[in-house]
Amino acid sequence: MGDATGQLRDDLEAVSRALQHLHKLVLEAEGAPLPGQAGLALLDRLLNDPGWAWLRPLSKLVADLDEGLARDTKLSEGEAGAAAGHVRALVFGLGEPRDEAFLGRYRPLLQLSPALAGAHGQLKRLTDSLPAEPSNTSEQLHQRHVWAMRCKHQSR
Repeated sequence: MGDATGQLRDDLEAVSRALQHLHKLVLEAEGAPLPGQAGLALLDRLLNDPGWAWLRPLSKLVADLDEGLARDTKLSEGEAGAAAGHVRALVFGLGEPRDEAFLGRYRPLLQLSPALAGAHGQLKRLTDSLPAEPSNTSEQLHQRHVWAMRCKHQSR
């Protein structure tokens, strides 16, 4: 694996870890009883409780990044840019597809939780180190498709 490819993977793995931490802090800010909550009971609430539907896009993004990074294949700049584009759109509301339900619930939490605000800033710095998506719409869509297929078709 080349140095640039290895650095892209390392940078995207750092974003994935930061997103996982952010997810945990969102749950804490929302008052989810994490320490005493049985893992399966919490997972059931997150997957099935309508009150947590707004958080599912973040959960899916974390899972998609982990799936995409689990493949032991070369990570292209376009794929890293597409993955970063998804993070930028969901968490920061930059680009498409924006998720207003998520942003409407997430942004007020940033004002309530200093820890979450700090994690948000750290995620922003990490995401800024990743490549930008192509400005050409068709190339952007192509790279997002390549990234989606990488996440969907993990090697076994």
